[in-house]
Amino acid sequence: MKKTTLLLLLLATAFPACQSNMHRQVIEDQDAQLEAYQAENQNLKSQLSRVRAENASLAEQLSFEQQRAAELNQRVQAMEAEASASDAELDNLDAALQGTGIEVGRRGGYVVLGLPSALTFPSGKADLNEQGKESLRRVADILKTDYAGKTFWIEGHTDNEQPKKSGWKNNLELSVARAMAVAEYMTEELGVDPAAIRVAGYGEFVPKASNDTPEGRAENRRVEILVLD
Repeated sequence: MKKTTLLLLLLATAFPACQSNMHRQVIEDQDAQLEAYQAENQNLKSQLSRVRAENASLAEQLSFEQQRAAELNQRVQAMEAEASASDAELDNLDAALQGTGIEVGRRGGYVVLGLPSALTFPSGKADLNEQGKESLRRVADILKTDYAGKTFWIEGHTDNEQPKKSGWKNNLELSVARAMAVAEYMTEELGVDPAAIRVAGYGEFVPKASNDTPEGRAENRRVEILVLD
């Protein structure tokens, strides 16, 4: 009987201590779980902040790319409009000079009017023939009305066959003389402003075609008028 009573007393004493230990363990487990939740929450907040920053950067980049695309589109449209206007300009010039034998084109963005030497000069000469003068009258009318204020660069060119009985020392001299003949006729007879005229001779050194054939040499013998801004 005494042993049973003693055992009961011991159990009564140990039970509250056991309960206290279990309660402490539960609290510690809950605290650890709360800390884990808080750490996870902080990690999620950091991830959210990083994603928002990335989104802001991407939005800024997208805005920049959209602006750049819009600018490029405007430039393309402007270039297309300029090309269309350029084509229309050449078409109008070609129509206005129809029947003159003058070639209309562009070089480096400048209008070029090409006068073959067979159209303008006797062989080996720098004296304008009547057909050349008539063609230049048409040219001068257009330059004075449609291109007033522009500069007109007159270039003389030849093939690579050297002058023999024409009296010229070389092709360079002949090309300059032909360019000068065109410039003088346009300024002295057709009323083109002399201040707008520039003259150059290139001889055989800027060929338009091969000098290996008669057709190529004929293309190279020419005077060209460039309309400069």
